Amino acid sequence: MTTESVGRAGGTGSTRGVGLAGGVGSAGSIPSAGSAPSAASIGSAGSIGSGAGIGSGSGVSSGAGVSSGGSAASAGSAASAGSAASAGSAASAGSAASAGSVASAAGVAPAGGLGSAAVVGAAVMAHPRRGAQAAELAAGLAGWGARVVTDPAPGTGPGALRTARAAWAAVAPDATHHVVLQDDVVPCRDFAARVTDAVRELPDAPLALYANWNSWNGAATRAAALQGAAWVPAVPGEWTPSLALVLPRADVEALLAAVPAEVTGPEPDDTVLARELGRRGRRVLIPVPHWVEHADGASLVGNDVYGPRHSACFADDTAEGPDPAGPVAAAPDVLVHLFKGRVQLVLAADTAAPRRVSREGYLRATGQEGRGRGRSARAVAALRPPSGLLGALCEEIWYAAYLMALHTPPGRAPGAGGDRVRLCLRSLVLGGTADRADLRLWARHRVGPLVALAEEGLRAGFDDREAYGRPAPLPPERLAALPDAALIWSRPLTLEER
Repeated sequence: MTTESVGRAGGTGSTRGVGLAGGVGSAGSIPSAGSAPSAASIGSAGSIGSGAGIGSGSGVSSGAGVSSGGSAASAGSAASAGSAASAGSAASAGSAASAGSVASAAGVAPAGGLGSAAVVGAAVMAHPRRGAQAAELAAGLAGWGARVVTDPAPGTGPGALRTARAAWAAVAPDATHHVVLQDDVVPCRDFAARVTDAVRELPDAPLALYANWNSWNGAATRAAALQGAAWVPAVPGEWTPSLALVLPRADVEALLAAVPAEVTGPEPDDTVLARELGRRGRRVLIPVPHWVEHADGASLVGNDVYGPRHSACFADDTAEGPDPAGPVAAAPDVLVHLFKGRVQLVLAADTAAPRRVSREGYLRATGQEGRGRGRSARAVAALRPPSGLLGALCEEIWYAAYLMALHTPPGRAPGAGGDRVRLCLRSLVLGGTADRADLRLWARHRVGPLVALAEEGLRAGFDDREAYGRPAPLPPERLAALPDAALIWSRPLTLEER
């Protein structure tokens, strides 16, 4: 096994994956296949880390169900006619819904209605240069009658939306749910069975089966893993993950009605999905762990500058496995985001758009300044980083895990050391250094000790949460004065600015 190779649970090494002890995953960034950066975009997977950024300060709702003014859609707002969810049935803040209340927490109809008669169809959206790869992927989904839908105009520039629109239009006449996968994904074991079970459990929910490891949704995935949840709502203000997306038929039809058949312009599909699903109050759920991985390989739209792109927590890398009927985490109001080696908090509270603050500023604002400093310093010193810059990175990794634990609801954390939690810490380290080659190479070389450092940060956070409680939310006026979190992509904080 090379340093790029990882052991799968129960399988052999792979050059694409992110394994556990001993293996080395690769670091990654955020682009979606076929999408390109756009100055006007909110931050497609293709525009991560670019100067164009994620969009205007006004923010745009994602499929997570947040619309204008930052007010969250009620738990029931995602339900179509006949759906039984109501705002009162949503999981309370900081708690995960029980398995029996998955549908209500998700804002969807309960299982046993439409889900009992679910018919799944699929399409693979492909660039002509990946025709063979797409055909192989579709052949593995033969039971769904999966079709390969090729970019109709590959010579006219970036065409993710153009190809995606055609793939969504390929919905089978009798399908209650349509799955669109991009041509460079790797499904987990028993993928089709898991999706079929999921649409029966959550028949009215859009399901995004992947989140990038250095995205806000990747941070939300880690928060949900610490709670032992099986699903997490997508984060308001970020694009809708579109590498593998399941939509109920009504959502497919609404999307096709909203997007002209003759698509022009460079707008990415994940941005359009966020806008259209958010406009209708639809909340996207993401499974924990994710059910597809992003395959290694050259990007067709110039995204290699962002490094390899991987899942925040891939199902085949954990022995615990997915649970389509498991609990839904409450939408996190504080996300710990490690990007370019620097921790920043994304505060997804009741504002027009999520806000951002450095971890030092957050600890100061919440009265936590200085807390954990001695324990962090000792843990970092024991690792003996070879330079001041890498020592600063180690401190950021420790505090990222510390803050994750500090915001995990009491009684919901399995503790540092669980298989799924350790995998999430691994993706925190590798994804959080993905966009800086100088940090990424060392993090890959020292990934084992850095994951152990993060585990120590988790333990310290759990200890302080029990001793002092969860930090109180910032007052609305203080929250509103913070910068728009979209600036993370266009003007990220760096280690040199500390």
